[in-house]
Amino acid sequence: MRKFKLKEKDVRSILNRLKWDPTFDFSLVEVLYIDRPRGISRFFGGDIEDIGHKFIYLGSIAIPMHRVVEIRYDGKAIWRKGNERGEEQTREGNG
Repeated sequence: MRKFKLKEKDVRSILNRLKWDPTFDFSLVEVLYIDRPRGISRFFGGDIEDIGHKFIYLGSIAIPMHRVVEIRYDGKAIWRKGNERGEEQTREGNG
């Protein structure tokens, strides 16, 4: 399992790192977010058309950054809301 110690602390910076750093495969990114009124929904790196300052754009849909609750890479959580201090995510398993 690849362990992550990201210096990036916010959703936008993490997604940009995963998108532009050639050591990562952006198609392996999964983002979980609060989808009112449904609860928690998800989308994948390949669905993202643009990463703005306050929104993630999926075609005609704009997801506010503050609604993101978890970012996964290759099925492993690498960032969770409430863990912005940068503590290493070590959760094992399939998510």
